[in-house]
Amino acid sequence: MQRVDLYPAELPAKWFGGSWIKASVLVALAVLLMIFSPWFVNSGALSTQMKVAVNHDADYVQSLSQTVQPVSQLSHHLDDQLKQANYIGTALIVRHGQIVLQAGYGQADYQKNRPNTAQSLYHIASLEKAMTAALIVQQIEAGKLTYETKLSRFYPRVVNASKITIRQLLTMTSGLRQEKQPQSFESQADNVAYSARHADQVASPGDGAAWSYQPVNYRLLAGIVMQLTHSKFSTVFNQIFNDQYHLDIVGYQDFNRNAKMSLGYQENLDSPVAVSLVEKQRETGTGNVAMSTGMLYRFYRLVFDQKLVEHPQQMLQTMPPATYASGMYQQPNNCRTAHGIFNGYEPSVVISNDGQNAVILLSNQYYKGHSFEELSHHLYQEVVSASSTR
Repeated sequence: MQRVDLYPAELPAKWFGGSWIKASVLVALAVLLMIFSPWFVNSGALSTQMKVAVNHDADYVQSLSQTVQPVSQLSHHLDDQLKQANYIGTALIVRHGQIVLQAGYGQADYQKNRPNTAQSLYHIASLEKAMTAALIVQQIEAGKLTYETKLSRFYPRVVNASKITIRQLLTMTSGLRQEKQPQSFESQADNVAYSARHADQVASPGDGAAWSYQPVNYRLLAGIVMQLTHSKFSTVFNQIFNDQYHLDIVGYQDFNRNAKMSLGYQENLDSPVAVSLVEKQRETGTGNVAMSTGMLYRFYRLVFDQKLVEHPQQMLQTMPPATYASGMYQQPNNCRTAHGIFNGYEPSVVISNDGQNAVILLSNQYYKGHSFEELSHHLYQEVVSASSTR
């Protein structure tokens, strides 16, 4: 007798009935599902993580407040360099739209042994000027003024006001400066009015050859925002950046009461830098707010991605040979930089023109001769020059 198990072709026809085929197919599908289900689960999780990391709407920004520990060879290398530099603050590093590192270094409060974290808040100093610029550009795009509108429309008594344009204020090519600072004032508008009265000429208004970094340009821009909106500058600021875009920016009035604040230090870490109230108050539109690394990155992405303003290329247009416009410096290697200093705080930013690569260092230590700005530039070069396998 021939064994049917050795010669399947000789099996009786009834074994090839529909019920046997259906059972076989179901078994095969079950096996395939067991084999590939982990891949699908992991793939779905990865897809979700990527969506969170690159989506810049308010509902998809959770990753910007999370600690991202080094995993790749590149991120370990960047982390090592931050530690070797004795960096104090929070670092956020983005490569190809993905966060490769976000972590705190050193202490937010050395007296209480409270560490810096991914959610720590720092004074961003002059980096606020980019936000003041964005508020002005929103008014331009709403048709309330143009880049060529003269300063004399708002502050006619400022020297050369009939010659100075909004564009020149944004690029700091107005030729204005303000040496005398107020010791007290009643309101934000009063503070700007003081600047208007005490602005004098350091150069003739014109192209980038007359460029001079002078905060008075942005204080006047803040005053223009107030005149156009008939509101306090801080009110407009909060409505746009906090209520509408949820950037969680903290004003100087509330900073010291915030549990996430990092205290500013100089060389001596035994006690933080003492800052008078008026020093913070008079920086209307020029540098008296605090935020986290993740939300600062999100601000820049909102600009570059045409969500905050319709035409960012016009907002960021420079007046050569100067490279400054709207709170940032255009660099030759397809990126922009920003830097600030304020009583023990030092923010440093290097970010590609599309925002896909970035190094953001918000430090709560600064003193003369000690800066992390160069470190931010070095880390950025490491990011953009690294091979795709690192």
